[in-house]
Amino acid sequence: MMNPEFFRNIGLIIICYLAGAIPFCNIIAKIHSNKDLRKIGDRNPGGWNLVFNVSKYWGVLGIILDLSKGYLSYFLVLRITGIELIALLAGCAAVVGHDYSPYLKFTGGKGIATTLGFFLAVHPLTIIAFGIGIVSALFSVRNMIWGVISGIIAASIFLWLFKDSPVYLIMGLILILIIIPKYINRSLALSRNFKFRKEKTVKDLFAPRIR
Repeated sequence: MMNPEFFRNIGLIIICYLAGAIPFCNIIAKIHSNKDLRKIGDRNPGGWNLVFNVSKYWGVLGIILDLSKGYLSYFLVLRITGIELIALLAGCAAVVGHDYSPYLKFTGGKGIATTLGFFLAVHPLTIIAFGIGIVSALFSVRNMIWGVISGIIAASIFLWLFKDSPVYLIMGLILILIIIPKYINRSLALSRNFKFRKEKTVKDLFAPRIR
């Protein structure tokens, strides 16, 4: 007979997926301006699109709510189970929920805010490592895909070295597999999506538009 803790842990991970899937930013856009973020800007129902195309102030609230999904998923599950691996899987599940929400027919945002909240809960300094990784890549390569990959790798290596466990490298790989498909424009050749110097300037990377 299987241990009841196994079912509890699976249940917690599923709950974190469903909580992470709540499309706070799209809900805010609907309430504030009756707009569907999936139909404006870069068609991404996330905080950045909300900031640029609906409201800066409400966009900040949306980003904070998305951050909280990743933060609380890891933090609460770790407190309940005391098992780091389960808490890491719960954090990743929240990112999956945000990116592939059953409430939005399995579409969703790009997951960066939820991932940052997750990293913040694991260790606050992880945010610095992520920031160094993504900023250095964006300035040198000018491609958001490589920037995000670099940021996640930097954060994962930091946690691996700081906490002395390779499980954080596996976490990083899982996050890359979850997030990067959301940045791929399928109307372009795959090589074009990953092209170095894809954008003319760093500023172009941050405008919410379909690339």
